[in-house]
Amino acid sequence: MVLAAFRPDPAQLEAQLASIAGQSLRPAQIVAVIADLTSGPLVEEVAARHGLACHLVLPERGLDAPRAFAAGLAAAVEHSAPDSLIALSDQDDIWHPERLARGAALLEDPEIQLIHSDARVVDAEGAELHPSVFALERRMRAPSLRDLLYRNTVTGMTTLFRRELAELSLPFPGQSGVHFYHDLWLALLATATGRVALIEEPLVDYRQHGANAVGAIGGARRLRLWQFRRPALRIWLRQRATSYALARYLARCVQARVSEAVISGRLAPDKPATHDLRPYLRRRGLGLPHLTDSLRLALHFRGELASIAASQFTIAAGRLLWSLREALTEGLLGALSRFDTRLFTLSPGIAPPEIDPAGNVVRLPTPDVQHPQPQPKPHAQPKPSAAFVDTRKTPSWTPKFTAPEPALALLVPTLNPTEAFAGIATAIDIGIGLAARGHRVRMIATDLPMANPAASRAFVEDRAGQAGSQAMQRISLHCGLTGDSNGPDGPVIAQHVGDVYLATAWWTAHVAQTLTRRHPFLNPQFLYLIQDFEPNFYAWGTTCADAAASYTMDYLPVFNTTLLRDHFAHLGLCAPDALAFRPSIEVERYARGTRLPRNGPRRLALYGRPEVERNMFPMAIEALEGFLTAEGLGPNDISLVSVGLRHEPVAFSTGVRLESLGKLPWAEYPDFLLGVDLALSLMYSPHPSHPPLEMAASGVRVVTNRFGVKDLGRLSPAILSAEPAPEALAAALSQAWAAGPVPEHQRQLDLTPLGLPLDAMIDELSAGLFPLLKPEASAA
Repeated sequence: MVLAAFRPDPAQLEAQLASIAGQSLRPAQIVAVIADLTSGPLVEEVAARHGLACHLVLPERGLDAPRAFAAGLAAAVEHSAPDSLIALSDQDDIWHPERLARGAALLEDPEIQLIHSDARVVDAEGAELHPSVFALERRMRAPSLRDLLYRNTVTGMTTLFRRELAELSLPFPGQSGVHFYHDLWLALLATATGRVALIEEPLVDYRQHGANAVGAIGGARRLRLWQFRRPALRIWLRQRATSYALARYLARCVQARVSEAVISGRLAPDKPATHDLRPYLRRRGLGLPHLTDSLRLALHFRGELASIAASQFTIAAGRLLWSLREALTEGLLGALSRFDTRLFTLSPGIAPPEIDPAGNVVRLPTPDVQHPQPQPKPHAQPKPSAAFVDTRKTPSWTPKFTAPEPALALLVPTLNPTEAFAGIATAIDIGIGLAARGHRVRMIATDLPMANPAASRAFVEDRAGQAGSQAMQRISLHCGLTGDSNGPDGPVIAQHVGDVYLATAWWTAHVAQTLTRRHPFLNPQFLYLIQDFEPNFYAWGTTCADAAASYTMDYLPVFNTTLLRDHFAHLGLCAPDALAFRPSIEVERYARGTRLPRNGPRRLALYGRPEVERNMFPMAIEALEGFLTAEGLGPNDISLVSVGLRHEPVAFSTGVRLESLGKLPWAEYPDFLLGVDLALSLMYSPHPSHPPLEMAASGVRVVTNRFGVKDLGRLSPAILSAEPAPEALAAALSQAWAAGPVPEHQRQLDLTPLGLPLDAMIDELSAGLFPLLKPEASAA
């Protein structure tokens, strides 16, 4: 039996383990994953009191529910016999005495892969809220594979299955944050390889309380009329597209997993039944099966599921039609137009008049009143002036001053886990740190709607770690595009006149300035988390100017590294002693790994992100070509891999090939670096990127570029900083190639020159905020 423990209530854990000990078919062992890193002694004590053998799994870092159960299943597979049965358990539910025995009896049928049951919904004290979770949520009792992808009907803590299903499920598909849960993944694999059987009686009391990772829901989410206005309709479509993307992702993962199992001989070729997944697997499908599903579900009076299926048809069809439009309009016509333009520059050199589809001459109005040109016939609607303004700069919500106390209003582009990359994650960590120090924090997503608010909150709570329980009580999450409610002028968010804004990107600085000027906030100055020199992200023009304008506003800066602060000070944009903090790199995480002797060609890793200009992918390729040629290195001497963003392989003149691995799972990254000898990681920016520091701590000789005052070579002898030119980078690579392995003592990096530790910076920031965010000061 696998149990995931995350800050369990002792009384509820006691009741749960007592119900497990009271099973008529008693489990041989509990595999307890200590997801919060601290509750192991409590779990062991309670298990021992009830005579239950307990094996603890102690991860290095805190885990969310899917990762905790994945770790538990891996341990259960390792410590159990091949014919073992595995059950999943939450830490606070109550099992009825026959829960395991009833399931085990049904699993004697070899076609059944997984058993689950109904559950009685109870409150924190165990009082009944509803006799059936299936009736409460109107769950389907025999869903198909596609039905499961519309809505999961299998609750993990009611399941029982064979070890072979656990083996097939591992490793779980990668995900950032939480967008699907372990029980859905297991249910999909079980349905694809056999049958899932439902015991229609409640065999578990499903406890509902404020700390549930996932809870029962009652009633369907309905669309409101205002959602059909254009901005809100776009948000609705994006949320539905997110749901479709998840279904498509899981469908492909299921197909890949069962195909691999057949190839490896773990599954008989005739066992998988994945035909229901075909609409998700087709590259050019119109999604008609989803429309058929919608009609079927509607005829069975399952309106919400019918709506989900219909929306998936809409997204699937829209995907194909949008692609065709791109290919046949902008793609085809744009390419033809560009070709014609080049032709006309050859002879006679002047472009002829434009001709519309009706054969009429199209000419722009001319100011020449003596020789007026014929006016074009109207064939296109004029664009409104607002269409030329970057909408990110404009607040999408209106503050409603009903909040009881002031807060730090943290403006981040997104709160979706899969989109919260390093810069956004750092901003969220600062918000969590301020909440842990007693401040109320409102995290507001300015650009993208929250696809799954529960997943967003779980993501923030996961980052909160040990400070989570208290800090999360002071953190609220808001979507700026949908608001807390809808007012006459659009979305509304409850705020306080004493709120202080914290901007985290140049356009959120514009939002902060607009809000503080437009509404009666008491603090006109906002905080600005500056993590790069953002005007350099763009070509000279409007966006570049908008980004630069954000540095002339009334704000207090907080810089990510002294290197970036010094660049701003050199430009006269800040004081030389402005608050700055060092990168949140766990040096020890990379430095403690053991490097093994190299057998075969030495390995060089490139931080390769072709789509990101500041990572200078073309220059990196040119530098590698020069290095390989100068050293005469072929495939028997060196192997090249690229990590970051997936791209096409690159062939070099010496016969060496660069293969792209794309983005690596965070948990696997340290082990990967231990197998790398050299690295090339470029960043044309005053801000140091993390990869060179992580690589050096792993014992990799890494070449990077200098930029102004930035020289990462001062931090470690393992880092070689060169001028950002192909010849200089190639020479640095040759120097790294000739150098010996990095000595063990050089793997410990001192990041002190880059600024205060993050916690120390938050302490200083917190001290400055207390006078501003006190309710009595705001009311004065």
